[in-house]
Amino acid sequence: MVLPLVQDMLHMSAESLRTRYPQDYKYIKAIAQEKWPHIQIEEKSFKEDVKGFRNLIGDTSAYWLIVINTDLSDKEKYLALIHELLHCTLDEVKLLSREEEEKLVTTIEKRVGESF
Repeated sequence: MVLPLVQDMLHMSAESLRTRYPQDYKYIKAIAQEKWPHIQIEEKSFKEDVKGFRNLIGDTSAYWLIVINTDLSDKEKYLALIHELLHCTLDEVKLLSREEEEKLVTTIEKRVGESF
């Protein structure tokens, strides 16, 4: 199984997440929740030094819970959410088997080749 966030984030860099969409936390949060239904995003008040965290939850499929610190400014929430989404991506890559990884890379290579 190719996890959706892995495939999408390999096509779309963190830079493009920041520049393709308005730099508004609520907007990027809505996009992330719609684009990746296996990710739940919540907000909670933490100590000042905690911006956000992620937990992998699930049995037969991967399911992420991302929690962002409510006390942050919208700009900091925005960057914290992108930060946690990238961590989820890296963690999901680690969940792939060697064969799944090769299949993913081949699929991306094919799509890139078709765009010329």
